[in-house]
Amino acid sequence: IFNKNLNILFGNNGSGKTNILEGISLLAKGRGIRNTNITNLIKNKEESFKIKNILEINKNHYDIAIHSHKLNDKYKKIIKINDDLSKDSLQFLNQSISFLTFLPEMERLFQSSPTSRRNFLDRLIFSGRNDYNRLLNKYKKLLIERNKVLQNNGYDNNWLSQIEKEISNIGLEIYEARLSAIQLINDNINQLKISYKYKIELQMNDDFFNSELNIDRYILNLYDSRSFDKLYGGTKIGPHRSNITAKIDNEYEASLLSTGQQKTIILMILLAQCNILIEDKNINPILLLDEIGSHLDTYNRQLLLDMINRF
Repeated sequence: IFNKNLNILFGNNGSGKTNILEGISLLAKGRGIRNTNITNLIKNKEESFKIKNILEINKNHYDIAIHSHKLNDKYKKIIKINDDLSKDSLQFLNQSISFLTFLPEMERLFQSSPTSRRNFLDRLIFSGRNDYNRLLNKYKKLLIERNKVLQNNGYDNNWLSQIEKEISNIGLEIYEARLSAIQLINDNINQLKISYKYKIELQMNDDFFNSELNIDRYILNLYDSRSFDKLYGGTKIGPHRSNITAKIDNEYEASLLSTGQQKTIILMILLAQCNILIEDKNINPILLLDEIGSHLDTYNRQLLLDMINRF
């Protein structure tokens, strides 16, 4: 029986701790916390996997069955809620649960690529906004479509202008969602009320974005960059070029801290997002933390336990 607040799994390496977390995470959209192929979720020499859950939502119990299904040599994940796999049931499930995760590879988030940090922030936004992934996917598809059109020497200018208008609209929405998320996280880190020795502030660095950016300026900049983008490929402006950084004491980057200190900061950001979901959106998230104790000294482990105990 799981405790409603905190559950700790411990055991030897390879005993299946992460597999349990992955099985829980498959309740959500996607391919679990490791984002692996469905075939990698199937036990060796078996043809499929099946996971059964009993989920309590607003004091009502739901039987959740998750299994793999092979069609035309491709696997997909199937979810049934009380033996119902309709879109309405899936929508209800997706709107009822929210996941936040920490994986070992996230320890060096501030030393990895800007793409990793953008994805980290976007997952935080998605935890409180169920349609956010669709917005990102549409934006990426529009960028690909624009690049293809630009490579065609005889392209339709009206068609390209319409694509750039859509890119501008969605790009601004993504910028605003990220900026809002960063401001809320910064505010809520302070509200955690813990005795951490550093002041942490997330920032969005983007040479293109500023407070005066509007739809007309965005469209004009895309128009002006057509020749450059056609020559070098890609799109040189937009939220896919942003970098998310963490400033420490308004002086230096978090990447200069030790691995354990960086890990503590990431966990503080996750708990700040928990606070936002609970207090601002009335969402009780499921927080999955894998290999949580490594690289943390006694001080930072106690700090982590104190933070988690508040929830």
